[in-house]
Amino acid sequence: MSPFLLPALFLALAPETSADDPAQTGDPDAPATADSTQPPPPSAAPVPEGPVREAPTVGLRDDYEPPFPSEPLELSSVLTEAANTNLDLVLGQTDIEIAETQILAAIGAYDVFLTAGLNAAFSESPQRGSSFAFALGSRSVGADFGFQRALETGGDVSLTLGVNRTLTDQPVNFFDSSQGATTLAAYSLVPTLTINHPLLRGAGLEVNRANRDKAEIAVTQAQAGRQLTAQNLARDIISAYWDVLFAHRDLDNKRRSVVQVERQLERTRALVSAGRLSPVDIKAVEQAIATREADVLAAENSLLDTSLSLRTLLGQDFADRDVLGVLPATDPTVVPRKIDMKEEIDHALQANPQVRQLELARASLRIDEMVAANNRLPQLDFRGSITPQGRSVDSLPTAQTGDPGATGGWGEAFRNVFSDDIAQDGVLADWTVNGSLTLTWDVQNRTPKAQHQAAKLQMRRNEEQIRQVRQQISAGVIRAASGLRTAGKSIEVAEVSLELAQDNLEAEQARFDVGRATNFDVLERLDDIDGAAASALNAQINYLKALAQLQALNGEILPAYGLAAEK
Repeated sequence: MSPFLLPALFLALAPETSADDPAQTGDPDAPATADSTQPPPPSAAPVPEGPVREAPTVGLRDDYEPPFPSEPLELSSVLTEAANTNLDLVLGQTDIEIAETQILAAIGAYDVFLTAGLNAAFSESPQRGSSFAFALGSRSVGADFGFQRALETGGDVSLTLGVNRTLTDQPVNFFDSSQGATTLAAYSLVPTLTINHPLLRGAGLEVNRANRDKAEIAVTQAQAGRQLTAQNLARDIISAYWDVLFAHRDLDNKRRSVVQVERQLERTRALVSAGRLSPVDIKAVEQAIATREADVLAAENSLLDTSLSLRTLLGQDFADRDVLGVLPATDPTVVPRKIDMKEEIDHALQANPQVRQLELARASLRIDEMVAANNRLPQLDFRGSITPQGRSVDSLPTAQTGDPGATGGWGEAFRNVFSDDIAQDGVLADWTVNGSLTLTWDVQNRTPKAQHQAAKLQMRRNEEQIRQVRQQISAGVIRAASGLRTAGKSIEVAEVSLELAQDNLEAEQARFDVGRATNFDVLERLDDIDGAAASALNAQINYLKALAQLQALNGEILPAYGLAAEK
C-alpha cells in the first residue's frame, strides 16, 4: 500500500512505535523515552471509518535516490541536534549567563574594601623677630589601614586605624630660640569609626536592593526568552520537517505518476499493434510522460530546497558539506483529541513565555517606579564618627624636681587609649565624637518628578503590551485550532476524492480497453488521482503544522517532543 495515496490519512504509519511514547501520543506529562522518534499527534479531527483502499501497485524502484547526496533523518534527532547547534539558542544561553553575572555584580556592591595608606611630612619653622617659637621643625611618618563596606539600608560604615610618629624640634625657651632646642618624639594611635547613612532619599532595604532584584528578574527573563526561542525553533523545525516530508512524498507521487503513464503507454502500443488505435495516440501518451518527468525534476528541486531550509534552521554550514538532502525517516501519526477552545486559550495565556517575559518586565518596572518615588524625597544624610586616641610623648628631665624624664613609645600610646579609672572617667581616655545632619532639598524637584512620571508611564505601557500579546496569543490559538478543524475536514474530503478518482480511473481504463474511451480520458483520470493525492498529503501536512503552532502557543511543544523546557 502506498503511503502517499492513502484515502485514510489518519492511519498510523509507524506501528512499531509504542503508544506509551510521549512523542507518539503528544502527552506533555508522559515521560520521554530515549529512542522517541515520532512527533506528537495532531488532535481535534475525527478518525475516518471504513475500509482503506490501496493505490494500485505500479512498481517503483526501491533503490531510487535523489540526484544530490542525501541522508535519512528522524524528527527526534533533528530536534536534538538543533538544541545543541542552533545559534539563537546558543546566544540565549549566553544571555542567561550574562544576566547571572549582573547578580554577582549587584551583590558585589556590598563587598568589604580594605583601605591603606602611608604619609610623611617634614617642616622647619625658625623663629623670626619677636614671635614665640613653639616648634622649630617637625618630621612625621605615619600609616593607616582599615575596612569599608556599604550598608544594605543605604550609606556606608568604615573603621580606620591610623598610627603616626612625629619628631618635633621644640625650643628650650619659647621666648628665645637661641638657647637651643630639644627633640621630642610623639606616638599616636587613632582608630576611627565612621557611619554615613541617608535618612530620606536613598534610605531603605528595598531601594538599595533594587539593582540586585532587577538582576535576578533579568535572569528569569533571559530564561523565559530562551524558552520562547526554543519553542518557536521547535515549531519552525517541525514545520520544515513536514515540508521535507511533503516534498519527498510528492516526489514519489510524481514518479509513480510517470510509471502509471508508462503502463498506459504499453497498453496504447499494444492496441496500436492490434490496429485498434492510431500511432498518434502513442505521441499523446509520450507527451504526457515528458510533462510528468518535468514535474519529477521540479519535485526534486523542491526536496532540495526544503532540505536546505531545514538544515539552515539547524545552524549547519554548507561550505564544506557534501550531504545536502534530507530523507525524512519519521512518519506522522495522528491521534484525535477534542479541542476546548477556552481551555486552550487559558492554558496558552498561563504557559506562554512571551507573556511571562512581559510580566517579569512589569516587576522590574515596579522596582524602577519605587526607586523613582524615593528620589523625590529631600536628601537628608547623617554622618557620625567616634575617634579614640592614644598618645605617648617624650618627657624632658627636670632639674628642679629631679625627674629624669622618660621616652615615649607605642606601648604607652596604646595604654593611653583607655582611662586609668574606668569607673570614674569611662573606658576611653582621649576621644572625639562628631555628628552632622546635611539637608539638600530640590525646591522645584522637576527632574525627580519627571523620572517618577516616566516610570509610571512605562508601567502603563507594559500593561498595554501584555494586553496586546495576550490578544495575539488568543488569536493565534483560535487560528491554529481552526486550522486543525479545516485540515481535518480537508482530510475527509481528500479521502472521498481519492476514492472517487481511483474508481473513475478503473472505469476509464476498462472503457479504454474496449475502445469506448481515449488516452485523453485515461490521462485526465490519472491527473485527477495526482491532484487528489497532493490534496490529501497537503491536508495532512497543514494539520501537523497547525498542531505544532498550537503547541508552541500553549507551551506544550517541548515536553510533547521529549525536550527539556527552561524552568
